[in-house]
Amino acid sequence: MQPGRRFVAHIDILGMRAMMCRDPEAAWRVLSGLAIVRRHLSKLRLSFLKTERQECLAERVMSVMFSDTIILFTKSQSDEDLQAILIALCELMHKAMCSLVPIRAGLAAGLFFFNAGESMYAGPALIEAYEIGEGAQWLGIVTTQGIHEQSMQAGFKSGSADLVIVSQIPTKSGLLSGFAVNWVAPVRNDLRVETPITINLFYSQFERVFGPLALLPENDRRKYINTTTFINARLAEL
Repeated sequence: MQPGRRFVAHIDILGMRAMMCRDPEAAWRVLSGLAIVRRHLSKLRLSFLKTERQECLAERVMSVMFSDTIILFTKSQSDEDLQAILIALCELMHKAMCSLVPIRAGLAAGLFFFNAGESMYAGPALIEAYEIGEGAQWLGIVTTQGIHEQSMQAGFKSGSADLVIVSQIPTKSGLLSGFAVNWVAPVRNDLRVETPITINLFYSQFERVFGPLALLPENDRRKYINTTTFINARLAEL
């Protein structure tokens, strides 16, 4: 057992249960896409400007995948570990969308235990990450006030944009004030489309996997609408 206070992210695929019941082969292809995205993270290298040091992302951010879920966690709660897991989440979100895998995530900090040899992972930080991520009705990354404060103090930005922001989080109960990872800012140069982005354009990349937007259940359709709203708001700030 390796206890410690760490950053922990819980990531899963939207609509996987329904898709597995409707079309198991399609669901398996989406799962395979998520596994490829996870492997991509292990190849990334980080450059820390303050120390001019480089290292592999996997040296700071560990990952484990089971079913349609990925857990990311760090060695500690240092600023460098926070920067690393923020980079990992933004890259994961971007590559997942490019692979037609709709994901949402929660990022928390606190006590987390793991025993990789026995495939055991647990702790209050994981529970919090799961709860804040699952409560959001979008493709996005929800985080906590404490992580927002640490990120702001450390000055983590992408260009002129803060990496962790105050945001209205869409939930089944309506919009709630909270905090989100600004995953749009690091990938802004890859969005070669006219803005504001329409919901039909955004969803079109997922249509061949999940079917026409108009035929989605209202709750599922709303998640894509909320995501488009978030993307346009962030692009308007750049």
